[in-house]
Amino acid sequence: MTLTPLAWTGLRNARDLGGLPTVDGGAVRHGAVVRADSPHALTADGIAALRAHGVTRIIDLRCADEAAMRPNVLAADPMYRLVPFTDPDDDPADELSDLAGIDELYCCRIAGDARRVVTAVAAVADAPPGAVLVHCQAGQDRTGMLVALLLRVAGVADDVIAEDYTYSSVCWESPGECEPEAILSMLALVDERWGGADGYLLAHGLSPDRLAALRTRLRG
Repeated sequence: MTLTPLAWTGLRNARDLGGLPTVDGGAVRHGAVVRADSPHALTADGIAALRAHGVTRIIDLRCADEAAMRPNVLAADPMYRLVPFTDPDDDPADELSDLAGIDELYCCRIAGDARRVVTAVAAVADAPPGAVLVHCQAGQDRTGMLVALLLRVAGVADDVIAEDYTYSSVCWESPGECEPEAILSMLALVDERWGGADGYLLAHGLSPDRLAALRTRLRG
């Protein structure tokens, strides 16, 4: 499997999830979801490329303070939505030891921030026809967690999800930054407690209709 970043000037960690294989022999649909780092430095050429790609919704997973510090260049566009994935004033990760690993952080947040996570998933499901761009700051942690759930809903195998997750290290030229064990531990917890991504999402407020719409968006 070959992962290729999108050459949108001002972004370093942007890629379309289209083409990722599913366990039933299919693939994620091209032009459904794009994952990226923060577009605060996106140039005019980058914006033109984003629009040409068919992006109709931008979902910013950062908290309000982060978004204010480095505003998305399209924050004033009607397609933009700020949907914080975490709340710094109510962060379950505050209970973790300073020595906790990224795997522990992801597991803590996927459980403790479940309602906010599902709100972000619902925003993808509710987006208008076209591509949805999801981003946080670096496009690897919060975006990686959300994308892992989306890909599970689409029927992508865990090893492929892990490969996509770790590719952020390639984009940032930081080997070892995104280890597969982190995202695989999170998915294992989702399986153990909720019987999979569908069960997790439904248990925390996503409606069956939205889940079906999400799967249709991802698979076509």
